[in-house]
Amino acid sequence: MLLRNSLWHLSGSALPALVALATVPLMIRGLGLEGFGVVMLITSVVGYFGVLDVNLSAGSIKFLAEHHARQDHRRFAETFWFGVGFYVLLGVLVSALLLLFADSLLEHFFKVSSDVRHDALLGLHIAALGFAPLQLQNYLLVVPQALQRFDRSASGEAFFGVIANLASAAAALQGAGISGVLSARVIVSLLNLLWLIWLIRQLAMPLAPALPRPEVWRSLAHFSAYSWLSRTASMLHQYADKLIVGALAGPVALALYTVPSQLATRILGLTYRLSAVIYPRVSALAATGEQQQLRSLYLDATRILTFLNCAVLGMIAITGEHFLAEWVGMEFVTLGYPVLLLITAGLLMDSLTTLPSLVNDGLGHPKISGRFAIARGLLGVGMVWLGTSSFGIMGAASAHLLCSFVMTCLFLAYVHGRTVPSSLQETLRQCWVPAITVCAGALLLMLPLQWSLPLSLTGLLWLALLSGSSLLLAGWLFIARVEERTELRLFTRRLLPRVSR
Repeated sequence: MLLRNSLWHLSGSALPALVALATVPLMIRGLGLEGFGVVMLITSVVGYFGVLDVNLSAGSIKFLAEHHARQDHRRFAETFWFGVGFYVLLGVLVSALLLLFADSLLEHFFKVSSDVRHDALLGLHIAALGFAPLQLQNYLLVVPQALQRFDRSASGEAFFGVIANLASAAAALQGAGISGVLSARVIVSLLNLLWLIWLIRQLAMPLAPALPRPEVWRSLAHFSAYSWLSRTASMLHQYADKLIVGALAGPVALALYTVPSQLATRILGLTYRLSAVIYPRVSALAATGEQQQLRSLYLDATRILTFLNCAVLGMIAITGEHFLAEWVGMEFVTLGYPVLLLITAGLLMDSLTTLPSLVNDGLGHPKISGRFAIARGLLGVGMVWLGTSSFGIMGAASAHLLCSFVMTCLFLAYVHGRTVPSSLQETLRQCWVPAITVCAGALLLMLPLQWSLPLSLTGLLWLALLSGSSLLLAGWLFIARVEERTELRLFTRRLLPRVSR
């Protein structure tokens, strides 16, 4: 079940991401560079207001999963309606602020020409009006996820994500301009919201309107506040390094640092979708006291996800030189590829904390992960500042790796045996060592190919194909168990019916 949910959850993000990548040239053709930039800027500005969200959705998934497991219908309904009320209020408030200050934002922060100013202002108004339904849409998505129906939530995410990108491209090509593209996105968001309301009704959950009692909303708010603190601290480290590099080393160095960094972080973000499904499952098992099953779940998930993260980041490392040469040019290879290797190693260390953090939070200890995230963010900012001051972008990337290594070791040593239901030695022996060893062995076999193949598109394709096949075979033979292989075959046949014929 966990493997099936992970694959569904991944597909909900991967398909829209691929379509978004494919439609970028169409958007630029229809809007022009300035129009496309304004659309991205409006989307970013509206997205920044999401920091006002105290991450109530994370707390809602946990408590909805617990109440569902206990068949506590009253608390389930109270938690749901408290979240609905919060996100409706947040959406209306932010929409009103954006509408009120739209002219000021356009005047002081959007450097646009007079030709597109009117269209940009109209687009900003439309995006402001779409903020409220988007917030409610994102919250309603937690209900099927809390019930571990990732097949339903992911299918909707994939469908409407693809439609939103296609509709945006179509509007741009038809000459609808900035406001037309943003109108298309808001309309798709409204349709998605209506579909989620229908889906929740189909799930037949007891959701009669209920006023949340103080103990319900206090528990939810307390948990979500620490979860929000953890997310905010992570964002501090994620974006502060680029500000530091830009300020100390200049815009050219920032480009050489950012391109390889974004390549690694965005691809790793897809594998995070695979691990996120464990969160509601842990909450449900904790609510029913199934500790042994929880321990087995954690060890199995850690074994698989460690190998997948190692394989993905290993693929980035081994093909990165060829990919950078083809994607952005040879000038990014000399300095960009060493940065990519250092960033990739740091992200591998960070990825080891993902599942322990989700289990820790699912068991009701967000304070621990929140405090470690704050320490991680503050230490990372300080080390990146020192590294960049002394050694430029190589110093920044090395500081990122060193900080990741130190904080990952401290966090893993602290939570295992305390909040995570497995000792550090057991997890190391059964999960991390086998997964990393198998992955490293498969990648070492590919090193001669990396050195011998030319820096060309043909060389990149051959290297990606052979190294990917080597990793898949190694994972299938040495990491996946018999029952997991069977589950994967069944999932593939359901997803692609023609394969079974």
